[in-house]
Amino acid sequence: MAARRRPRTGGLSTQRIVRAAIEVLDERGFEALTVRAVADRLDTSSGALYQHIASRDELIVLIADHYLGQARLQAGSGMDWRTGVEELMREMRRVLLEAPLPPSASTDRAIWGPGTLRIVDAALGLFLAAGLTNDQAGFATAAIIDFVFGAVAIQRGSGGRGPHGAGDADDISAFLNTLPPDQYLALRTAGPAFLAASAESVFTQGMALVLDGVTSRFFD
Repeated sequence: MAARRRPRTGGLSTQRIVRAAIEVLDERGFEALTVRAVADRLDTSSGALYQHIASRDELIVLIADHYLGQARLQAGSGMDWRTGVEELMREMRRVLLEAPLPPSASTDRAIWGPGTLRIVDAALGLFLAAGLTNDQAGFATAAIIDFVFGAVAIQRGSGGRGPHGAGDADDISAFLNTLPPDQYLALRTAGPAFLAASAESVFTQGMALVLDGVTSRFFD
């Protein structure tokens, strides 16, 4: 079988680098994703890649933005502003949860690539169309997008909240039982509900709380 043909070293671009990085990620996993591995994939040097990206961390952020660019937008569907925002945020959450990246990849550095910007633009557009001012739309968009990033990072973390509640909920409950009975009274009362809430229900209820706040503050 003929050897796999590699691209020429000329004509490098950030887009080509990201595509090659995703190939490495898909075939070999996250731990194998290095600037050297991507350079080998493109039959070039690491130095050539550093003319387009600053570091491996930036490369990971660019990959996260690539996946955010796969979010399906519902433009022109005729839905009301709140339903539109909810659908957009659910789609954003979906692609972040499905991306083969560590939990911190989309939150430890700002993402300002085209994939992210189209989501920000869509959210701003929904709030503006609903009648919010520029400042109000900006705050509402920042709040709801930050909520989604945070919820995804917690859900994907090793001790994060999953489909059956918070990680190690039994251990936490057992620990509470070892404490003096006059401490953490609220946690003893409402703690079981806090621990049992699934990631899906927390996301749904949390998004409703944010949007209820937007409605109360800017529309009422």
